[in-house]
Amino acid sequence: MNSLIQKVDIEKQTATKALGLVAGEGKLPAILAQSAKERGYRVVGFALSDTAAHQIDQIVDKIYQIAPGQMGRNRQLFDNEGLTEAVFVGKVPKINLLRNITKLDWTAIKIISKLPSMNDDAIQFAVGDYLESNGIKVLTQSEFLRHLFPEVGVLTKRQPSVEEYADINYGFKVAKEIARLDIGQTVIVRNRMILAIEAIEGTDEAIKRAVNYARGPVVVVKVAKPNQDQRFDIPTVGMSTLNSMLLPEQGKTSGGVLAIEAEETMVVEEEQMVGFCNDHDMTMVAVS
Repeated sequence: MNSLIQKVDIEKQTATKALGLVAGEGKLPAILAQSAKERGYRVVGFALSDTAAHQIDQIVDKIYQIAPGQMGRNRQLFDNEGLTEAVFVGKVPKINLLRNITKLDWTAIKIISKLPSMNDDAIQFAVGDYLESNGIKVLTQSEFLRHLFPEVGVLTKRQPSVEEYADINYGFKVAKEIARLDIGQTVIVRNRMILAIEAIEGTDEAIKRAVNYARGPVVVVKVAKPNQDQRFDIPTVGMSTLNSMLLPEQGKTSGGVLAIEAEETMVVEEEQMVGFCNDHDMTMVAVS
């Protein structure tokens, strides 16, 4: 009887929880919103674009469209909704912030003016610290999306060749180093030569550039930062990653490898991605 009462009490407490979901683009915000709802959260969405709003508006309980540079207004919206927990998920290209630098409010200007640099880590840590100093705890994406993190192993029918494993090992070391420097988290390799390194253009554009150089299959390696802040910018791959590995004029490729860091990288649409790889003689593997 006591255990039943305790279970009811826990369910009541969970049902009263509210979550502020700051949504960038892509499919992850909708997946996370659904996961939070299933856990009994009331979810208030804060969409950073029209596209992001469209992705989540049928799932969340309430939605606002916001600009990332309006920090003071956004915090006030959290206060108005009685929110003390937040989660950030989805793509927010830093180039968008640079293009809208004149739209920053005074709070954002004060935060950014104190940063040692404008790299991703500096901006994200500052945003997280600002919210938490104002009583809003920033939760990690993995608290809601742990099922999207594959363990070590080959996910597709085709195993990497000996030569591809050599490229993966080489690419992993280089990717970890550029991630440590907060340049990017992806490198593209062929025959132990680095064809492209991800920077501000993002993973997909870096891959397309490398494929254009190689005129054929490549090995893509994506890793987490050594000091990865699990609240922000967890490395993610999806169908757009695989499509970027195809030669554009042919729409197909023979071979190619997508290697991700096991238990640190999120895989969106895993079933669809594995099927795509099998159809295109590609390999997807989680390594450590």
